[in-house]
Amino acid sequence: MLKTLRSRFLLGIAPLMIVMIGMGLWAVVMFHRLGGNIDVILRENYVSVLAAQRMKEALERMDSAVLFAIGGQEERSRDQFAKWRPVFEQNLDIELHNITLPDEQGLADELAALYAIYGGQVERFYAIPAADVRGRTLYYFSDLWQTFNKIKDRADDVLTLNQRNMEDMNGRARSAAAHSVRWMVLLLCGSAATAGLIAMVLSRSLLEPIRSMTHAARAMARGDMEQVVPVLSRDELGELAGAFNIMARRIREFQQAGTARLLRVQKTAQATIDSFPDPVVVVDPTGAIERTNPAARRILGEASSDGSMLWPPSPTLRAPLADVLGGCGDYLPAGVENAICLRDGGQERFYLPRILAIQGEDGPLGAAVVLHDVTKFRLVDQLKSDMVATVSHELKTPLTSVQMAIHLLLEEAVGPLGPKQVELLLAARQDADRLMAMVGDLLDLTRIEQGKVQLELRPESPAGLVEAAVSRFEARAADAGTDLSGRAAPGLPPVLVDRGRIEHVFDNLLDNALAYTGRGGEVRLTAEAEPGGGSVRFAVEDTGAGIAPEHLPRLFERFYRPPGSRSGGAGLGLSIAREIVEGHRGRIEARSEPGRGTTFLVHLPQASVEAGPAQRAGVRS
Repeated sequence: MLKTLRSRFLLGIAPLMIVMIGMGLWAVVMFHRLGGNIDVILRENYVSVLAAQRMKEALERMDSAVLFAIGGQEERSRDQFAKWRPVFEQNLDIELHNITLPDEQGLADELAALYAIYGGQVERFYAIPAADVRGRTLYYFSDLWQTFNKIKDRADDVLTLNQRNMEDMNGRARSAAAHSVRWMVLLLCGSAATAGLIAMVLSRSLLEPIRSMTHAARAMARGDMEQVVPVLSRDELGELAGAFNIMARRIREFQQAGTARLLRVQKTAQATIDSFPDPVVVVDPTGAIERTNPAARRILGEASSDGSMLWPPSPTLRAPLADVLGGCGDYLPAGVENAICLRDGGQERFYLPRILAIQGEDGPLGAAVVLHDVTKFRLVDQLKSDMVATVSHELKTPLTSVQMAIHLLLEEAVGPLGPKQVELLLAARQDADRLMAMVGDLLDLTRIEQGKVQLELRPESPAGLVEAAVSRFEARAADAGTDLSGRAAPGLPPVLVDRGRIEHVFDNLLDNALAYTGRGGEVRLTAEAEPGGGSVRFAVEDTGAGIAPEHLPRLFERFYRPPGSRSGGAGLGLSIAREIVEGHRGRIEARSEPGRGTTFLVHLPQASVEAGPAQRAGVRS
């Protein structure tokens, strides 16, 4: 009794192997015979056919050369004859050494003899003076023409003889191939019948158990885990059926344990989210809400808990959420200015959103949106801004009076001054000017935050902006011993900007770059097109000391000055620059490495073709 699948397969395949070996040996023999016939055709006849054709072509060319001489083209005639004569002789030699047929030797010898006569006649033809056209013509038609035709006829005879033999050999090869095909068809039919018989015999013992396991596996895929496959034999299929039954039992056990564990995990996760006092929303990769806590449902409504809503309702969070779901990293704003306004119980409250990606092994599984209530901080920030605006406005009038008084004293309008008095007044004037500049920055920042600054947007040339900015600081750079340069890439499109406000941004960046770059350093202002198109990138680069990485994220915050700052300002310049650039629908960023300098990048949008000569826009709403 055959107890293994291997023995069954070997027994069933053995007749097929015998038939295949027999067919292979027969094919090898027939292919060898066909190859031998083809080799004979190529070796014995094709060479002679090719030589005869080339001799005919060379003979035609030589005859044409003789006719050129009759036509008065003596030099061309001799050149062409000399060119084709070696070709004819070479192929004649090939034919003389490739005699394979009984009558071919006589034709080849006659061909050689005629060519020798033709050669002597050609020499006598060229011996006739070129001016004697009539003599050459009579000689050509009386002698050369006759010999030319004889040589051509003998070459045709050689060609015909070899072609006829090739056709005979081809017929033999076809007959042998047809005989082989008939035998191959018979053998294939026999092997097909044998294979069909073997398949019918083996199908009963092999396919039925496999069908049973397939049916059980599909039922398990549909969720029916109560499947048992009958064990009908002791071979590999029987062992497979037993292993399948054990696997099904283990899956049922894991399913029961996993379901309980999953329910416990879901309840724990929901309880954890519900314990947060801040609104929490969990979304899937498509943006549909999966989970919310009571605080979120109070803001969004009860429909947010059944997955029928898409987050976020605020347009300002759609792009950050899409970036997080796309794998661009978490969205973690730190400033109160990024807070969004939502209604809670009929009252407006401000929430600072934080979007955290939920990562899985195969990619993002969704995101968690946490809304921190920053209403108090927003009110404090608003109060601070109002206080700063009020104080700045109240300080501006007395500071102006102080500046006027110092100016009058320095002009000695009220009497002469001593050297020490002049020195003290100059220091007071410098401090008053610095205080007035600081108050001006505070007022500008307040107006920008309150949306009271309107931008007059016009198309401007990037090259003109770069050139104007560099020219304003050339004298200062020369006094400081710093190399200041500007360059704009050719063919840049115009940018849509308020020239005065953008010049304020460039002036601030160049002022900082020159302040932090020592003597012998370099400061460059460049402009080039963005790789993605749609905007122009301006870069202010210096070779100064650079900024430590931990200070870069806070550079654009109000009143922030990195340790070791050499500027005497209040830390408002970069904050104002950011507000102005963002008011142009652009963006500004800083890159730096300690000891390798700092680069500030300003990205400004291109002016559209259909844009008018001037547009108005608020810096901030």
